[in-house]
Amino acid sequence: MTAALDPLKGTNNDPLMSGRHGAAVTPSDTNDLPHVTSSLIVAVGTGGTGITVVYADDGDGNAANQTTFIPLTPGTYQLYVQVRRVMATGTTLGTGGGVSASW
Repeated sequence: MTAALDPLKGTNNDPLMSGRHGAAVTPSDTNDLPHVTSSLIVAVGTGGTGITVVYADDGDGNAANQTTFIPLTPGTYQLYVQVRRVMATGTTLGTGGGVSASW
């Protein structure tokens, strides 16, 4: 498993910076994203309940990753969060839902 790159670790923890790159996210219980995010754009469709993430600093150096569930109702959201993984378990996006990352 490769850990997400975080070029700002230890320098700037402000997630409100503008992203210069983006990509669609496929939730995974085992693989980190290629880069720690500055934000996520989350579309929750019918039947969706939210996403489960691992924040950038949660689980560093530990055997277990601490997950956090973010409840969301159907709609589109920009979440200013620094995460290294969007979990498959616990993420329910519903019909037409999806996640994009910005960094």
